[in-house]
Amino acid sequence: MMRTLNSIIAISVSLLTYSQSMLPLVQDTNINVNHHEISIFGVGDYQSTSMGKDITKSFFYGGVIDESMKLSSSNRHDDINRFGIDLNTEMVYKNHKINLFKDSLKGLVIKAGIYNFSSLIYSKDLFDMAFYGNDMFTGDTAYFTGSQFNSMTFQKVGIGWLNKKSKSSFALNLIGVNNYLNGLINEGYLYQSQNVDSLEFLLSGEGVRSLESNYYKGFGLAVDIDYRFKMKKNEKEYVHFQLVLRNLGFAYLNNTENYLSNGVISVGSYQINDLINSETIFSNPDQVATDLSDTIITKGSLVMLPAMFQFTKLVDYNSSNQFQGFFGFRGYLNNAYVPMLFAGLDFKASKWCRLGAQTSYGGFSQLRWGMYSSFNFNHFNLGIASENLFNKSGESIIIKLSCAF
Repeated sequence: MMRTLNSIIAISVSLLTYSQSMLPLVQDTNINVNHHEISIFGVGDYQSTSMGKDITKSFFYGGVIDESMKLSSSNRHDDINRFGIDLNTEMVYKNHKINLFKDSLKGLVIKAGIYNFSSLIYSKDLFDMAFYGNDMFTGDTAYFTGSQFNSMTFQKVGIGWLNKKSKSSFALNLIGVNNYLNGLINEGYLYQSQNVDSLEFLLSGEGVRSLESNYYKGFGLAVDIDYRFKMKKNEKEYVHFQLVLRNLGFAYLNNTENYLSNGVISVGSYQINDLINSETIFSNPDQVATDLSDTIITKGSLVMLPAMFQFTKLVDYNSSNQFQGFFGFRGYLNNAYVPMLFAGLDFKASKWCRLGAQTSYGGFSQLRWGMYSSFNFNHFNLGIASENLFNKSGESIIIKLSCAF
């Protein structure tokens, strides 16, 4: 899993990009005088309601997680907490010269991308158990009920059409899944006696993970829809909006291992000392999953992709206003992701430079602040943004590079 995430980061850096929907999006209703357009964009984003980014960075890049880091994060935790990672890189080619379906307003879109979307809902007790071990719960009970996790890495190649004037587009994508992991604890607790001589562990839950040594664990289909429309503001101006659906689809995994557990689990195979500091859990997670399961079934599975949907009031490229506001919301087909509201202000510093700031609430985190800059030249555009500049529990960087010729 970590090797996959690190590979995606390396690919993103090498292409000078990281991408999510960049805020704000600019609407230009002029017919593109250039025949071809290539855009490379991506995102590197992780966020949490509670877990400190110093701990997350230690997992990504290596380093020691000391007691002060663990204590600081533990104190920020509520009963239920969220954590998520969104890493992706996408390349899009648009041909404005070709007339698809003999329609002068329909151009060609070809795209390819790689994505990782991971999420976690967990209790405070689960965090403390993972980082301190069960010695924190001597004579007490640790509760894990409601905790769930999901991680999926996949690639896509797609083809579709665009409207040269409105910039709306549609693409059908072939999906190849690299890894899949999913789990849910319906009910769970661990009780340890005061004398540390007995341990009771109740676990009722289920989990699924992809198997096979093949690079692709399964295949599927998904659509990307970018629909843009406008509403009249006054006699001369319109307000432009965008509705995006990205990676809306499914995949069939050829071979998955399904774990089922229901009842009080015998932990006789673990010595209590093995559980302290979570040595067994971290060193051999596959064995832990096997030992804690009543039933293990190997079969094919149909899974939904973590589709994104976003509604945005766009910035009008042709407006004479130096300041423009934008707002919207973003969501994912994921239980841990709370629909995120965002709003911001765009400043046209010059003909070739735009600056701005935004605030957002929701997602895997709570309140976040971000800034962006966009540089526009005749045939070249560079945008750099972050949706999370000051939060202690996450980081975000977004870069978009495009060229028209």
